[in-house]
Amino acid sequence: MILPHSRIVAICTKGIGSMTAPILSTIHQPVRSSTTSLIASSMAVPITSTLNIDGSQPIASCQVRNDRFDAEQLLNTLKGKKLMFIGDSISLNQWQSLVCMLHAAVPTSRIIKQHLYNRSIPAVTFKDYNVSVMLFHTLYLVDVDEETIGKVLKLKSIRHGDLWKNFNVLIFNTWHWWHRRGQKQQWQYVEVDGKISKDIDRMTAFRMALTTWAKWVDSDVDANRTQVVFQGISPSHYNGAGWNEPGVRNCSRQMTPFMGPVHPTGLTRAVDVVNDVIRSIKKPVYLLDITALSQLRKDAHPSSYNAFNGMDCTHWCVAGLPDTWNLLLYAALIK
Repeated sequence: MILPHSRIVAICTKGIGSMTAPILSTIHQPVRSSTTSLIASSMAVPITSTLNIDGSQPIASCQVRNDRFDAEQLLNTLKGKKLMFIGDSISLNQWQSLVCMLHAAVPTSRIIKQHLYNRSIPAVTFKDYNVSVMLFHTLYLVDVDEETIGKVLKLKSIRHGDLWKNFNVLIFNTWHWWHRRGQKQQWQYVEVDGKISKDIDRMTAFRMALTTWAKWVDSDVDANRTQVVFQGISPSHYNGAGWNEPGVRNCSRQMTPFMGPVHPTGLTRAVDVVNDVIRSIKKPVYLLDITALSQLRKDAHPSSYNAFNGMDCTHWCVAGLPDTWNLLLYAALIK
């Protein structure tokens, strides 16, 4: 099931802080032959687009002014290929951003909008280049099955991998839902090696699921045909201690980035898990290392400017920070 796009997209009007503030970062060399950590200096700048992804309102209304992103070069590099974002609503954020960036750069290109595989996968095809950009919605990458006892999170099962491996570029993401509890938890039981329990340490579960994904990459992905990217952990901003404002509990009225260069609270343990698991993969996997630069962008969330009238300090404005992630993705794909 695909989440309604209008519940995530926000055209933010908070000012320069949310749209055009600089991202502070550096370029890193590969940490090993099969893993590349990519961070690039950039400007999160607005984009112009009148493309209605879901048939309703445009996803962005801004102006392109970033010479670091050559959309035609990327489309020509990907000519005849299919790119798929696989993950939760953070993947939706990045997918919307990339489609907007491409369309804004080639506005006269013929575009086909579809919902494939029983209308579960939105796809935008740039017909002149025969390039499709798709989104597969999954919270955990591993399976959640409905059984007689309820929903069971299966940490060693990836059934959808049989579909994913048919595409040319795969951009994976998961983390946002792993620490959810109560009504927001999307499963009732967890299964490991045939044993079912009511709960499990969440970081342990996250590591096990990513290890299952890593084994799938090594066993099922044809590296000559398919390029694999893992999007790093996307941070949220609900704790002002992270930007030296103790007592602040959300990103409301945040108009400028934290000027760092290092976030006071450091990186979440999930980053270590991602790095450890990716280092274990024998086949080439690119790590889109977005965590540190995104931690500085307390100003880049929709906050109260969203469709569900809540405080959203988890997702990101489009246009905005996800455009920067896509500059890093662009650098990886044209390399």
